Amino acid sequence: MECSNILTKDNPFVPPKGTRCPVNDIPPELLSLIFEVGAQSIEDGDDEDDEDEAMAVYWNLEVGAKDGVDEDSETTDLKRIRATSNDDVDEDGLSEPSMDSDATFELVPPFEVLISHVCHHWRMVALNTPSLWTEINVSPLDSPPFERVQILLRRSKSLPIDIRIDCEPPDDEEEEDSSGSEDSELGQSPRSMTFSDLDNLMSLLVPHISRWGSIEVAVACYKHMFVFLSAVSDPSIAGAPQLEALQLYHHEDAESLTAFAQPDLVQHFKLFGGVAPRLKSVALWGVHVDWCQEWLSCGSNLLDVELAYHTDDVRPAWKQFAAILCGAPKLETLSLCSSGPLGAPHDWYPEGSSGGYGDDYTGVIELHSLTHLVLAFHSPVYVSGLLRRLAFPALKSLTLDLDDGDFTDLALQLAGPVMTAVPVVSKDGEKKRSLLSGLDTLKISGFPCSDRSIELVYAELGNLKSLNLAMTYLPPAFLQLLYHPCSLPGQRDVCHVCLPSLTTLSTADVPGHQIRELVQRRKEAGVPLKAVYMEENDEITDQDIQWLKDNVEEFDFFEASDDEYESLADIEEEHEGSESEWEEVDD
Repeated sequence: MECSNILTKDNPFVPPKGTRCPVNDIPPELLSLIFEVGAQSIEDGDDEDDEDEAMAVYWNLEVGAKDGVDEDSETTDLKRIRATSNDDVDEDGLSEPSMDSDATFELVPPFEVLISHVCHHWRMVALNTPSLWTEINVSPLDSPPFERVQILLRRSKSLPIDIRIDCEPPDDEEEEDSSGSEDSELGQSPRSMTFSDLDNLMSLLVPHISRWGSIEVAVACYKHMFVFLSAVSDPSIAGAPQLEALQLYHHEDAESLTAFAQPDLVQHFKLFGGVAPRLKSVALWGVHVDWCQEWLSCGSNLLDVELAYHTDDVRPAWKQFAAILCGAPKLETLSLCSSGPLGAPHDWYPEGSSGGYGDDYTGVIELHSLTHLVLAFHSPVYVSGLLRRLAFPALKSLTLDLDDGDFTDLALQLAGPVMTAVPVVSKDGEKKRSLLSGLDTLKISGFPCSDRSIELVYAELGNLKSLNLAMTYLPPAFLQLLYHPCSLPGQRDVCHVCLPSLTTLSTADVPGHQIRELVQRRKEAGVPLKAVYMEENDEITDQDIQWLKDNVEEFDFFEASDDEYESLADIEEEHEGSESEWEEVDD
């Protein structure tokens, strides 16, 4: 008995005796800080399951302390606390929406809701910790009066808020007949948010625009985006002084690459009165704006710009595009996916123009801070023209997804010394190098070109450490050259293993036995891989999995980007039974 008392004295899995709750002795200020740290760890994706499991094993299995746990009485106490805390009523008398209602996709309450339903003391501390309530997520199934949004706006007080509005219908609704909906004539799903509902939502959020920290809007119908753009372009809006991230996604497939599908919605809006001085990240997928507004053309704090899927008639002119780049001296990431300056390279400015640039931007634009470049779904001529008009002296990461044409000439351009339309003066004595020679990360999903040009590309990647190959649409040589000796330019009689500095390889559409052979051959050649990642649907035997785990420091599977988001049905299947577990604490 004495031994049992010693072992259970500080056991965190055994409730204390009597009515005293030691955690309530913690000052509210410290408890609030603990809540903030817990919320941040959830947001950062910290996984402490292994640590918790080890602790449970230590206390409950190895020392036999499980004998001191009365599970029935513990459950009874928890239910009693919940029943007496009046948790289902908001402090202002508003009933909060049930967590198992159609208002959310979450199957368990978020962290801040859980801790606010433990006891009255914790609830009061949580409700008076504004940082716990700054994330506002609105699903397509939410509807007026948006009580949950109102509650979060109130609880977050004056802190910056992060908003995500999802107007896309659930996957299982996309193909259903939309008859009966008030917007059915426009092809809107009956279960998606209506245009009037979105307008009502914006009437709640716009008055707080001065404390927007980030805003993300995803739509399948551009009319939804038009409603949003109209709301944040109202002349009464003086600006978004705290906004750091603007992400607007229109995921509807375009019927044409040259003309915007809905001419009546083609207006280029000036958002936030043109004022968003702290903006760091901009993503515009199939969404066009006034390309000359101040937060774009003078984005002194911009770090990340992503333009995607713009038809020709709504793209920025070269002068506007160049102004965006020149006005962002801190820009680190530029992503152009079926988007970029309007027209062909010969339309941008004449070859041989002067090297400097003024308001006409006729010279080469040097992006001194840019380290990550993404180019996707462009023609060879278009990409070649961009690389002759932009200079990337600090580039470290390149992503290519190019499949429209033969890119052999572009491969040769990338492997050769950087040649811009107007010569860029290099530092004294500095030898001109290729764009590829400074890379440490390369991802290729599409790049049709000759095998010899691939050899030349690989010969320039002597410093590359991480390579990602999606082989579905790539020539086999991209993979084969990684474990077959190749000759270097000027050294035809000497064979080398390509990419000698490579330590990390990620592949898609490559069978396990081929990955195993690649790892083995590079190991024998003295240039071993340390980490290997395969797409989760690729074929591989259990034996090959075990072999790879034994022969590289890290081996794992990843999910392809096209399948990044699980369907709701998959999530429900994985968490079957969890609803009843949490129904007692639904907010």
